[in-house]
Amino acid sequence: MKKFEQELTDVKVRVMEMGALAERMVAWASDALVKHDRAIIAEVLAAEEKLDRFQIEIDSEAVRLITIYTPTAKDLRFLLMVARINTELERIGDHAVNNCEYVEMFLSDPPPRPLHNLSRMTEITCQMMHGALQSFDQEDVQHAKQVITLDDEVDALNRQTFKDLLTDRTDDPDLIKRCMSLSLMAGSLERIADHAVNICEEVVYLVKGEDVRHQT
Repeated sequence: MKKFEQELTDVKVRVMEMGALAERMVAWASDALVKHDRAIIAEVLAAEEKLDRFQIEIDSEAVRLITIYTPTAKDLRFLLMVARINTELERIGDHAVNNCEYVEMFLSDPPPRPLHNLSRMTEITCQMMHGALQSFDQEDVQHAKQVITLDDEVDALNRQTFKDLLTDRTDDPDLIKRCMSLSLMAGSLERIADHAVNICEEVVYLVKGEDVRHQT
């Protein structure tokens, strides 16, 4: 079984690599907005292809290990969790790409409002992603639960961003589009935070065998 244990470790390493790439993509998308830099957008789009390859390879390896070794108990939970976390990370990458599309609108025109809330949302969201991956790597339930508590602040910032943009009453179609883009970026960050929460819930499932999804 030593070979199986090593292969499980190798899968975990691959998931951590994929997670680190997804985390960078989220940060890059926000950097592109702040710096008005099209080159950063190109980096995110190139990274998406690598992220997609990660997903296919990790899924394939998880299925192979289940088929060959027919694992039980925690080992089976680990491989099932890997497949789900893999999907969460791929969706995070999709949101980062979406945010780059919204950023395109601001390369020639400035955002309609200061970016304090959006910057703070990015900071917390990346912190949540990093914490979720650390919890997975170390199988640390307590840390996972601490990460989950950060989601409330992201939700509050998302609501505040939307309210602030609603106060910018205007008939200017261009300004309306830019307000919508900022609101959509905030919404994407809120969804990324939700994916980080989902990863943390998978960690609880792995360690305790307890499904805590949809619990308040």
